[in-house]
Amino acid sequence: MLLTLWVCGLIELYFADEVGFTQQPYVPYGWQKKHHPLLLPARTTTKRLNPLGLLRLDNHLTVYPSEKAFIVDSLTHFVQQGHPKPVTIVLDNSPIHRCQLVYNQLASWEEQDMYLFFLPAYSPHLNPIEILWRFIKYRWLKKVHYLSWSRLRKAIFAIIKSFGQEYRIDFTDLQSKNILQFNSA
Repeated sequence: MLLTLWVCGLIELYFADEVGFTQQPYVPYGWQKKHHPLLLPARTTTKRLNPLGLLRLDNHLTVYPSEKAFIVDSLTHFVQQGHPKPVTIVLDNSPIHRCQLVYNQLASWEEQDMYLFFLPAYSPHLNPIEILWRFIKYRWLKKVHYLSWSRLRKAIFAIIKSFGQEYRIDFTDLQSKNILQFNSA
């Protein structure tokens, strides 16, 4: 329903979530010869970048970079930027999204025509911004970017800045599939 309202131009629809970037790359599995253990160095302390992204399916992206949790301040700033239509922000059920600080702001945000929509628990597949974070981590960042914290931060911000031009994700199937499902019901 929300996608239909957005496609019809009645609302601005954003999918939001945070992501964590560290110099510790994610290695889910690997292969090695029997009786020849392969050792990978692990960082015990590492810096962390936790940006909050608000993504529209037309590849419009707003990012609030932070190295700490900051959901209320970011959403308050976002709504104050002025929007020509009511804004709906889709979020998962993370405790940071459902905390008392967020609930305390709901009435103020709704007065400014910004509404939060929470996805069902355990359904990251329903939030398209997860696709963006996956593409950044596993397609667009290269091994060389992990050599230093400054190099990694620079690469992340360069990708974010170029998203919508150089880096794009095609969400047309997602849009048309949902519209067709809604119309055929």
